[in-house]
Amino acid sequence: MPKSLWLSLMSMLVIFGGESAFANSLKLKNDSPYTLRVSIRGADNSFLGEVILSAQHSMTWTDVYGRSGYYGAPNAQMQEGYASKTPYTVIWYCMDGNDFSISRTVATGSLVAAQSGDGKRTCSASKPEAYPTQPQGQYLHPLPPPTNQ
Repeated sequence: MPKSLWLSLMSMLVIFGGESAFANSLKLKNDSPYTLRVSIRGADNSFLGEVILSAQHSMTWTDVYGRSGYYGAPNAQMQEGYASKTPYTVIWYCMDGNDFSISRTVATGSLVAAQSGDGKRTCSASKPEAYPTQPQGQYLHPLPPPTNQ
């Protein structure tokens, strides 16, 4: 391979693939019947991200979201210098805030399913809204008077 071609390929790798060399990812799968909030923490217990997954949905989470960070916030890796945050801890929460499950020492690239973690793996059922048996409040229009027929 000519040296100039090799240098061109290496410079393209640095320009286009430099960031992904430090990206770590997890495959998150909500295999429960509930919508759950997922919190990802680093080995040092640092907060790395949070997402909400509907029941029976999955996604890939990554710890690098471009040069500006997640949602345009500063990228912590760029500010503090890159240090490994693995293994991860993945905590699944019910939408009411109660714990669902937790998976510890999760390696990069792992599939993490909500039902496979430690914990109660159930959410309390939300109570159906009780409707009053008698109308309450003011109506926009008064009821018409009864008609005698």
